[in-house]
Amino acid sequence: MSNDTSSSLAFSSLDALPTQLAILDEDGVIVYTNRAWREFGNENDYQGDSSSIGTNYLGVCDLSTDADATTASEGIRAVIDGDRDEFSFEYPCETPEEHLWFTMRAARFTDDGDTYVQVAHLDITDRKRAELEAEERAERLRNLARMLSHDLRNPLSVAVGYVESLLDEEVDADRLEPVAGALDRMDDIITDALVLARHDTVEDLSTVDLETRAAAAWEYVETGSAELAVADSAEFRADPGLLGHVFENLFRNSVEHGGTDHLTVTVGVLDGDSADATGFYVEDDGVGIPAEERDEVFEAGYTTGEEGTGLGLSIVAQAVHAHDWDIVVTEAEGGGARFEVTGVERSS
Repeated sequence: MSNDTSSSLAFSSLDALPTQLAILDEDGVIVYTNRAWREFGNENDYQGDSSSIGTNYLGVCDLSTDADATTASEGIRAVIDGDRDEFSFEYPCETPEEHLWFTMRAARFTDDGDTYVQVAHLDITDRKRAELEAEERAERLRNLARMLSHDLRNPLSVAVGYVESLLDEEVDADRLEPVAGALDRMDDIITDALVLARHDTVEDLSTVDLETRAAAAWEYVETGSAELAVADSAEFRADPGLLGHVFENLFRNSVEHGGTDHLTVTVGVLDGDSADATGFYVEDDGVGIPAEERDEVFEAGYTTGEEGTGLGLSIVAQAVHAHDWDIVVTEAEGGGARFEVTGVERSS
């Protein structure tokens, strides 16, 4: 392959890149730009030759009052001077049509003894918008959590205190008991909503024991005559608090919807053929969940009773997914409901 052919092939390959790319000499003068660079200039009404060849890139940056331009010129000069091998930073870009974001990367190379710098501008607008949307959602959830924990819970506590005081005095108890029940239900809703608002990710992993955690969670649930059976146990990594919410809500779901006075809830280990199939299950010997409803049970607000908040199984799903685990609902061998959590990494 001749030198001319090699050069032509090299420039053609640069033209094929979606990234806007320019090559500068040691003085910062642009000696080459690819097709993406020229097209961006044409699309955004660049004044002058859209190729920018012959323009001093560093000079243009120096004339700008924008802080990002100063950052770019200082970084590129550091690369030209050999103070660093490469430089990159993210910056916003306003066009006549929309607000964009780019990552600029500068890297030094030599050719026939001469030093050049390749400057590439990669469009990261989609990623940046997704990040900003995620930050906005997180801030809304933080605001919601603050409102629930303070603005609503404080007056609720005051109301509960007054009702309990009046009930102790036996003042019209028949009318006050429904009020007390409604206030308790409001407190349950706030508690569930706070879990949903605060726990999108796992922050505190530690080694936990399946049997120990299940037994501890059972103590926090009003189980009536129901019994807990632990078939077997294993150690794995989890956030203890979130795992507690998983067990408590699964147990509560079984007790409230099992449909029998002598319910047994069983917890055990799943041993699959692959790491993705390992985990644990919670099942009961109640009436089970109809097949046509199993895709809906994890949706917020889903409930088949009048007392529930409709958030319990939604909390379970969120806590499971925060660990990067998976959960499915199926039928237990005896016909009851069976929840399987997989993708759980065992402790070595």
